Amino acid sequence: MGTEGQRYISEFKAEVIRSIKENGRSVTGICKDLGVSEQTIYRWLSEDRQPEPSDDKKRIAELEEQLKQEKRKTADLEDSVNILKKATALTSFIKTRDAIFANQQHRK
Repeated sequence: MGTEGQRYISEFKAEVIRSIKENGRSVTGICKDLGVSEQTIYRWLSEDRQPEPSDDKKRIAELEEQLKQEKRKTADLEDSVNILKKATALTSFIKTRDAIFANQQHRK
């Protein structure tokens, strides 16, 4: 019958990985100190590695962010156009009203 390996808590794994990465400890030294097999530690290190996004993925993320910014700018400009249209209409209305009022005063 085969023997089942020992289970380690995630905090212990994280501490071992930190010791290797940040403190520069060797895998062999940690194995001797803690009684953990090299294979186990190398597996933890492999699992800990985050895959680097490819250049294409980075570029896509940059373009998506740029698109969001452009959409925000477009929305702001559309709001400005609508405000200017309303202001123009209001100004035109006031001028027309004033002209009508002036005509009525002139007739009297």
